[in-house]
Amino acid sequence: MKTQLLKAIDHLYDTFKSYTILGNLRDRSCDCCVFDTEIKMLLSKPIKSLDKDDIYHFMTSAMTTFGDVEDYKHFLPRILELVIFSADVREDFLTFEKLDYAKWEGWEAKEIKAIKSVLECALIQALNENSEHIDGFISLNLLYNDFETLSKILLESDSEKLISNIVDKALTGYSQPINERLAELYAHPKILEKIEQHFLNTTHKEEANRLSIAYSLLENKN
Repeated sequence: MKTQLLKAIDHLYDTFKSYTILGNLRDRSCDCCVFDTEIKMLLSKPIKSLDKDDIYHFMTSAMTTFGDVEDYKHFLPRILELVIFSADVREDFLTFEKLDYAKWEGWEAKEIKAIKSVLECALIQALNENSEHIDGFISLNLLYNDFETLSKILLESDSEKLISNIVDKALTGYSQPINERLAELYAHPKILEKIEQHFLNTTHKEEANRLSIAYSLLENKN
């Protein structure tokens, strides 16, 4: 039985299936930056069979030196699928921010909805699995999804890893800039309640101390 995430990915492919590589991709790519062998490799496999090495250069250079927006839309479902299942690719996706470059918020409503749905389902699955990559999926949703949707998901989650991450951030600070609204969300009464519950459930003195300090720091933000 397919998970909601896999169903969302299938829907993403279906939504963007009308976009194909028309004409010669070579004509829409920089002669100095993109090799013929790279184009041949990119076009030599069915889209769902492309791996990170096949698509990496296109993913990081799309629309600037490699293809145009229509080409990017063609490969986007596979790019997002790889992003979701590979931490390394996820960081590259955030770094280059090709969706913003392509002005994706002006695309068809069904395309925008399909992208947001995949990111939302990916975050929910990561939370349910207490994944090590929860923060990465939060970052993706913070950039490309509605904040209200992100807030609802995080406040309703029972992920122990999420609370652990929030406690770590409260104690040590953030390793990278954080959206102010997200920082406020981490001090929400529902989050504080979850931290308190972890405090009551732990039998480890050191962990109880960490939870107590984090609770106080976050509470003082309100």
